[in-house]
Amino acid sequence: MSRPPEPQGLLEGLRARGHWPPPPGPRAAIVGARRPSPYGEAVAERLAADLAACGVVVVSGLALGVDAAAHEGALAAGGCTLAVLGTGVDVIYPRANADLAARILEAGGALLSQFPDGTPPARANFPRRNWAIAALSDVVVVVEAAEGSGALITAEAALALGRDVMAVPGSVFSPLSIGCHQLIRDGAGLAQNARDVLGALGATPEVLDDPLRPPASLGVAAPDSGHDALLKHLSEVLPVEPGSLARKLGLTVAEVLGRLTALELAGEARRRGSGFVKLTRRIGRA
Repeated sequence: MSRPPEPQGLLEGLRARGHWPPPPGPRAAIVGARRPSPYGEAVAERLAADLAACGVVVVSGLALGVDAAAHEGALAAGGCTLAVLGTGVDVIYPRANADLAARILEAGGALLSQFPDGTPPARANFPRRNWAIAALSDVVVVVEAAEGSGALITAEAALALGRDVMAVPGSVFSPLSIGCHQLIRDGAGLAQNARDVLGALGATPEVLDDPLRPPASLGVAAPDSGHDALLKHLSEVLPVEPGSLARKLGLTVAEVLGRLTALELAGEARRRGSGFVKLTRRIGRA
């Protein structure tokens, strides 16, 4: 598809580490909350993986939460992903994503920045970074965004630049759904799956009634005990978030969330806040 031109100077002086320019083909930005729900993190990862598997370059901002999940999904599918930074390309922020940044480079992706080398993180840098994400993409997909979220700046920039904007619906009980639902109310495309996004990119007919595929497997239970091996990674006191557990074990967020949900239904784990704790089975006295 033909990418609309960027306003003069918007990407002037763009610096890159890694493989640049990326392979030809459509680009989709996936952005959203820095502290998403397990649902939002799983959706971002699966959506990015499915798009990358179809040859779409996934663009995001290397932030915690939805951004990191999108990069992880693209990498898991063997695809290309671009991380647009609000710092110099030699300054990884947040530091917690240093390993992710290294893996993006190893996989043939790139770190991009409009700022000189050595530029530290600063609040004023990130709106400009969000505009760059929009300018580099053909479509922007928002996955969970509270009112006033930086992801909404990216969506506004995309509209101003003539790009398509899509949003993933969420729970009506969650404040993280406010931004996405407002975008849909204002005319943004509904993104339930990769085929919806591919439709916006002109790659396939739009699909409006086929949700994201669930995880292919809920995992293999330990043969000796019949319990899922994830249990040994849960605490009885401190909640463990699905995203953290997925990164630790090298699994997708979708798979970990599915397995934790199965453990919850079996009465072996319980949700506490944004994480899960292990339940202790008490044996009653005769």
